[in-house]
Parts: sequence; structure tokens; C-alpha cells
Amino acid sequence: MQCKKIVVTGVVQGVGYRAWAKRLAKELYVKGYVRNMKDGSVEMVVCAEENIITVMINAAKKGPAASVVKKVEVFDTDYKPDSEEFKIWI
Repeated sequence: MQCKKIVVTGVVQGVGYRAWAKRLAKELYVKGYVRNMKDGSVEMVVCAEENIITVMINAAKKGPAASVVKKVEVFDTDYKPDSEEFKIWI
């Protein structure tokens, strides 16, 4: 299992992006977290097999219906999940 940090910019706060990401992660058995950032972006760390991470990245490019995704950046991370679930960090 590997982990990737995904930073999503655009209209991604106040549109249910975090709840949408959590639902998708639960369906795919992804570990990690999602949180709003002060700059208006959303940060996700997803931990899973490479093909599942690719699914999450592609889904992040679309987001929930109310979002307008402008850019998705993917970074390597040393994050180690501390539980079996995907969390919404406040």
C-alpha cells in the first residue's frame, strides 16, 4: 500500500467535497483523510493500492456535482494511516 497527497483547487469548499470524498473512499476501502485548507483548496491523503489511488485521483478531477475543480496536484507523502478508515479532518 502506498499513500499520495492530492490537492484540489477551484470551488471545492462549501459544496460537500469532503463528505463526497469520504463516501468514495469508504466504497473503495481507502485509508487516509480529507480536509479544507486555509487557501480554499481541499487536501486529501489517500492510502491504497496504486490502481485504487488512480481511481481517487480521476474522481477528484470531477468532484461532487456542486464543485468546480480547476486543478488537481498529486504529491508523494510519507503519511502512515493510524486507522482503517478515511477521516474528515476539521
